Amino acid sequence: MKIKNLVVTGEQIFIERHQFLFKALSAHVENIKLIPRNDEWYESRFPKIAIKGILSLMTGSHSKANAVFQKNKFAFNMKSYQAENEIKNLGYTPDIVFQVFGTYSPFRNNFDIPYVAYLDYTTALAEKNWSSWAYFLTPGHRDSWFECERLFYSKAKHLFCMNNISKQSLIKDYEIDNTKITVVGSSGDFLEPLSVKKTFGSKQILFNGSDFERKGGDLVLSAFEVVRKTIPEATLVFVGKKISHDIEGIINPGHVSSTEIHNFFQNTDLVVAPAYCDPFPTFLIEAMNYGVPCVVSAKDGMPEIVENNINGSVIEQLTPENLANKIIYLLSNPNLLTSMSHLAQRKIEQQFNWEKIAEKMVNVISG
Repeated sequence: MKIKNLVVTGEQIFIERHQFLFKALSAHVENIKLIPRNDEWYESRFPKIAIKGILSLMTGSHSKANAVFQKNKFAFNMKSYQAENEIKNLGYTPDIVFQVFGTYSPFRNNFDIPYVAYLDYTTALAEKNWSSWAYFLTPGHRDSWFECERLFYSKAKHLFCMNNISKQSLIKDYEIDNTKITVVGSSGDFLEPLSVKKTFGSKQILFNGSDFERKGGDLVLSAFEVVRKTIPEATLVFVGKKISHDIEGIINPGHVSSTEIHNFFQNTDLVVAPAYCDPFPTFLIEAMNYGVPCVVSAKDGMPEIVENNINGSVIEQLTPENLANKIIYLLSNPNLLTSMSHLAQRKIEQQFNWEKIAEKMVNVISG
């Protein structure tokens, strides 16, 4: 199957985050049309505030309210109808539709046009690993969401997963045939991998704490206090969120631009990501592209990105002591960091870059 016209559907933020994937895919197809989803009526400012306010009272939690607002049969169907109508009104029939993530389907009634999906997680995994992402008001609401999700997966021509844990969930939790699923990984905010050699000695640690609790912010702060006792010149750059603390050595700019984060990568010896749940963090791939070794938890797809004691370190037991000991050991061994840096960049060059991922996808779709 030669792909002439490929249409991309999905939430606007997800399409924007994967812009370099579509640039890479454009080398293999004649035409790519992006159709980011428009907000539905209930997502405009005042209805959303009112609905989420009511849901917060019902659930006792803003995060649970957000999950209920996003994951329900009504929302899934409304979004799917919108996408189907957008595709219907294109004036031509695309060869394939490429759906980014599973918040809705590109079709609700007519499944004549083949589509594939690119996934990082499933609701079944969220229930097990970070329940606030998958909260439902009643068992019936849960069942209806899973019915929508299962239909979306089963009707797809093929499913591309970022990680193996999602593939196994599709097989076990949704009864999807193994032959319909390919693990392709992901990449970052770049098209071509960097080839600049990394230097070490800054003793700077970098942490993305945009979602403090889920990403293990408590572990990082406690571990850093221990690190400073052994390496008093060590600094921790805590990006993504402003926090209240009284720990010396912490630089906390909050939200930063892409230019600023790239500057931090260049001056960082080590990235830490002891997350309790993180499907396939782009932040790690960005760091490795700059040759920065990462210390991660053994959760979700993180061990598929970072290979323990090869291009970084994986912590099985998440405790402040374990994290601190690993940081101290690595910062005290610049030769080891240099070796890990080289292998981290090699992994990006050989596996986690958009050109190779796009090539894999096109080969599967065209086969």
